[in-house]
Amino acid sequence: MASVSDFISEDTGAFSCTVSAFLPRAAIVPFDCEPNGRSDVLVRAGDVVREGQTIAQSTYSSVQATIPGTVEAVSAVQLPDGTLGQAATINLGGAFSFTGKPRRRIDWNFCEIGMIQRLLAEHGVVNTFAGCEPLCAQILNLHPRSARVLAVRLFDDDPSRVTEAFIAEHHATEVCEGAAIVAKAMGARGVVFAYGASGHGATWHGDASFAVPVCEVVCDTTRYPAGTRHDIVAAVKRQCKDEPFSAIGNRDVYIDAPTALAAYRAVALSTPLMETYVHVTGGCLNAAAMMRVRIGTTLGDLAAQCGGFKRPVAGIVVNGITTGFSVSSLAVPVSKMVKSVAFLPARKARRQHDEECVRCGSCRKVCPVGLYPDMFRRSFLHGADATELEKRFAETSVLCTDCALCNAVCPARLPLSQIAALLKGTYNDNEA
Repeated sequence: MASVSDFISEDTGAFSCTVSAFLPRAAIVPFDCEPNGRSDVLVRAGDVVREGQTIAQSTYSSVQATIPGTVEAVSAVQLPDGTLGQAATINLGGAFSFTGKPRRRIDWNFCEIGMIQRLLAEHGVVNTFAGCEPLCAQILNLHPRSARVLAVRLFDDDPSRVTEAFIAEHHATEVCEGAAIVAKAMGARGVVFAYGASGHGATWHGDASFAVPVCEVVCDTTRYPAGTRHDIVAAVKRQCKDEPFSAIGNRDVYIDAPTALAAYRAVALSTPLMETYVHVTGGCLNAAAMMRVRIGTTLGDLAAQCGGFKRPVAGIVVNGITTGFSVSSLAVPVSKMVKSVAFLPARKARRQHDEECVRCGSCRKVCPVGLYPDMFRRSFLHGADATELEKRFAETSVLCTDCALCNAVCPARLPLSQIAALLKGTYNDNEA
């Protein structure tokens, strides 16, 4: 494990309030319903849409128009994870359906489980604990051998951002109730709240309607990695030895504070997921901020609201310096998965081109669970021609915690963490 001080940027600190980002004149709303991109687009150029109207739909989720207006185009755009995907560009115009309007609170305790699941899907709630996946899909596809425990992380797994910790602190009541909603939707047998080292002590579940046992655990956030499934499972097994918590494992449901907040708003307030909290930071900006951002706002618009740039931008990193993604354009839109954006000067931006493996062994030494990331790469490159030994190593990718330390130490800048994620997805799919 590494010291967190190695990964914290100079402007990472506590924020006492959020800044509401300007409404974009043109919102570029990605159709990121499913990880595989399979969604039915329901609009085309020239259509007039309302705020909150469903513009794309899949089996387990949906995407809503985040502003009212006219669809200018449906086209391919670069997404915050560096991939290409479809998005609708909506030019602002017309009246708002949700913004500035009071919302009537629904007593979800009287809702059937199926109704709660449907509301999560219809309002586009995704789980951003690790990546971005429809929450309803995770609930409905819960492994039959899981302990049916819901774990809620109340701190950031990447120490260069503070988004999750901010939401947990400033929206504690809503996050707690959102966790209770998700627990009911999945038929949970228990709920775990995982704090960071400095966040323990709040009474999280006093006002929520939990019909199952609740426990609180503390994760060591002074060291990295912290906050992965592996870390939370280890903390629970040390600190909560009673059933059902003693049986917790990777097959259970893990959510973060933003996901719990989105679930609360979707079910209790019947409000679709149209905005997200983004920690905007970096040595190039005139000011850092915690911003409440309408999905579809471009990274350039966020930088402009922070006072623009005081020095040239050499790199843009989404979702954390350690575990995030590098993007190349200010035109990239904020999607449901975005938690932070860092605009880096030349002294902070590392070269991105990769080279051949130098076989230094650094990735093996730094891995917190003792894996061999270099062997993952060899197996991935050889594909069907991989040796039996390489395939055996590839199977161990399911143990990867996604900490990305192998990427951080690799002198050849190889995408080892991304390769591990691809292999892990393959073997998890085969197991299912």
